[in-house]
Amino acid sequence: MDKVLKEMKDDFENYLNPNRVFSEQEKRRILNHVRHQNDNDSKKMYVPKIISSFTLVSLCALIVFLVLNFTDAGEKSQPANLHKEKTVVKQDPVKKEPVKTLPKYSDKEILDKAIFLQSHIAIGMVEKEVIDLFGTDYKELDSSDSESGASKIIGYNMLVHDSSFTYKFSDSVDFESLLRRDISIQFFIGFTNEGKMIWANINYPQGKDIYTTSLNSSGKTTEKYNPETNSTEKIKEERNPYAAFPPTLTTEEKAILEKLKEDLNENHLRNLSPISIAKIYVEANLQRRNDVVYALYTDQKDLIRWTKDEDENIPDSDRGSTEQIIKQFNNLENGKFIQTNNNEGYIEFLVSPDADAKSGFKMVKDEDGIWNVAFMPIQ
Repeated sequence: MDKVLKEMKDDFENYLNPNRVFSEQEKRRILNHVRHQNDNDSKKMYVPKIISSFTLVSLCALIVFLVLNFTDAGEKSQPANLHKEKTVVKQDPVKKEPVKTLPKYSDKEILDKAIFLQSHIAIGMVEKEVIDLFGTDYKELDSSDSESGASKIIGYNMLVHDSSFTYKFSDSVDFESLLRRDISIQFFIGFTNEGKMIWANINYPQGKDIYTTSLNSSGKTTEKYNPETNSTEKIKEERNPYAAFPPTLTTEEKAILEKLKEDLNENHLRNLSPISIAKIYVEANLQRRNDVVYALYTDQKDLIRWTKDEDENIPDSDRGSTEQIIKQFNNLENGKFIQTNNNEGYIEFLVSPDADAKSGFKMVKDEDGIWNVAFMPIQ
């Protein structure tokens, strides 16, 4: 046993000998051991990397899935009539500027917008209220030939197919653009000198027809026009029993008013009734033709209240607003003329159903046998 231990001790000392030289066999054994150890370490690192990469890819896929589903759900939750701008696809040929293009609107979307307009406008609204409500994308139109009593007219083109149609207006309703849905709604508003709405009309397509809803002091009317048959059908009418509206002149009365504008000759009135003359007087007031108004007054010297020169110096603010004139003479054309003597009489009329009493419009027959309006005719 001692011998064996001694040999082991000698071998160990020989192994620790600083002068010992490694044999080739020992070198190979050590190198193989190192390579084997590195391979094991690499395998140990490779598996966690695979797991980490797989986890990261799965997490990204889950995020993308959630985002897409959330966006799709958000779009489905929007109202059916929501329109989004498309990419610019053309340019304005005149201005060479990009034109924003929108999908054309459905009949339901157009009808919803028309109903919105009808429910938010009212006679008497001031211009600022209208612009605050409907925006500044309007165009002021020529009102010089307006027979409606409006001193200013503005127009809106709404729900347009592209921005080039926003300010596209002609002398009348653009039926072609409406039928093509290039313009979905043409909305016109008339204002008085005082800036108050006196009428409005809304034009919009439904199928092959054009609907027009007109609003004025007498109520609201909706008509359907078919361009193919050139036929118009009244769909709905809502009359306002308390509304005030100007008298409607006949063709003859209109012609005589135009003649009076030319020469102020009262002989044009000779064959007219007192009520017809009174209607022309009201219309001349609404048109601010003060020269015609004065020509309609009696020329009996003892009944003249002021001269023509004095009349010309009366400011418009003292002559009454359009709204006041309409209300004051409302329903005059449906009145009854009562002659009190050979040279005098009055038109009895009720301005509104809730009036306390009937009004009287005084008339005077001059020496030439023509009925004229008395100065300050309302009694």
